[in-house]
Amino acid sequence: MGMPLRITFNDIDYNFKVANTEPITKATVKIPITINGENIELVKGGSGWASSVESPTVTQALAQAIGRAIELRFRL
Repeated sequence: MGMPLRITFNDIDYNFKVANTEPITKATVKIPITINGENIELVKGGSGWASSVESPTVTQALAQAIGRAIELRFRL
């Protein structure tokens, strides 16, 4: 897909790109994104969205906010 999106989190603007190949639906639980040149996979769990790997640039709170932004954009 490669859809670029933008989010402001803690007064900092982040640009990220949804990098999935199949459509995002309500059944989607994993969404690959590219942020700051880094590929990260967001995984939906019982407590919301989280990053599948630890990253110094993407905290769990930021991953949660990005997941919510994607949910709003794609009406999940």
